[in-house]
Amino acid sequence: MINNPFNPSFGTVPSVFLDRNSLSQRVITELNSGNSPFQTSLIYGQRGAGKTTLMTDVANELRKSSNWQVVNLVLDDDLLDSLIAQLREKLVTLKLFSEVDLKIEFKGIQFNTSMGNDNKEANFQTIFHRLLQKFTQKEINILITIDEVKATPLLRKLVSCYQIMLRDNLNVSLLMAGLPENVSEIQNDDVLTFLLRANRITLNPLDVESIKNSYDHIFKEAGYQLDIPTVIYMTKQTKGFAYAFQLLGYWVWKSAHEQGSNIITKETIDRVLDQYISDLFRNVYYKVYHEMTEKERQFVQAMVKIGRPKVKAQEIGREMDKKPGYISVYRRKLIDDQIIMPASYGYVQFMLPYFDRFIEEQIMLDEF
Repeated sequence: MINNPFNPSFGTVPSVFLDRNSLSQRVITELNSGNSPFQTSLIYGQRGAGKTTLMTDVANELRKSSNWQVVNLVLDDDLLDSLIAQLREKLVTLKLFSEVDLKIEFKGIQFNTSMGNDNKEANFQTIFHRLLQKFTQKEINILITIDEVKATPLLRKLVSCYQIMLRDNLNVSLLMAGLPENVSEIQNDDVLTFLLRANRITLNPLDVESIKNSYDHIFKEAGYQLDIPTVIYMTKQTKGFAYAFQLLGYWVWKSAHEQGSNIITKETIDRVLDQYISDLFRNVYYKVYHEMTEKERQFVQAMVKIGRPKVKAQEIGREMDKKPGYISVYRRKLIDDQIIMPASYGYVQFMLPYFDRFIEEQIMLDEF
């Protein structure tokens, strides 16, 4: 029996990674080229767009190279401690330094959580710099990755020090991933203005033709039969959303296997649609919706109340009883956050599959 090749789990690198392989390879090539705009990059996309997957794939590939070491960080109170600890551990593991040598090297410079913040942060820059010097002398590059990034005091400290490391030509790169609103907040932060020049990797919807061909190839290679109209019907349910591609593929594969049939039809897909939509709502949309502002929620509710797939901005304005200038502000914000997208001149539509149905349910729930 062939294992299900689709993986809708967040943060893992699925075996089917269409459309992102070429992007992953481009990031890796750019990072290997030295002085590249990709040296400091922000991966930008909605929940389920594949940010963590892309970052993980890049990190895993670079880790295979002898001249790269990867430090994965979590944005919490241990951010700076973890970075220093991991760098020191790598120097020892690579046998570039012994623990004794490191203690001698940093004699008189302490860095631990019990210190006062002023001393701790001052010493962090010194230790960070010296550790990176050791790797740079050995022609080893350091990649620092941070997921679910947002503006915090510790991130401000890290990025400020990182900027100095770049000025001193030390071999370090920074790859961060975050939600659109958090990435925008970071780039507009007074302390983090350096990141305005960071390379932004925007994860747009997957290419529909790639999804269609991938579904067709994967199922047929496993011995399943399905015609082109069925593949197109299945593809349309995803609207190019990376998580939806994995999720629907997973449920259709599971259903076909449990039915004991090698023929996949539109009915096979329809059997799993309720479960597929329920997972989208629970795993992605609930969080997306409740992180929106009240005005943004009113905007998408107005789109649903108008009741057409493509809605004109003027109609939204009338529904909300707001002027064009007001509507254009929230239109742009929701486009930037990858919740809606321009459909044609003056029109918008939802970017996420079945998001209109989710909003419709929320409107009904709000009426209770």
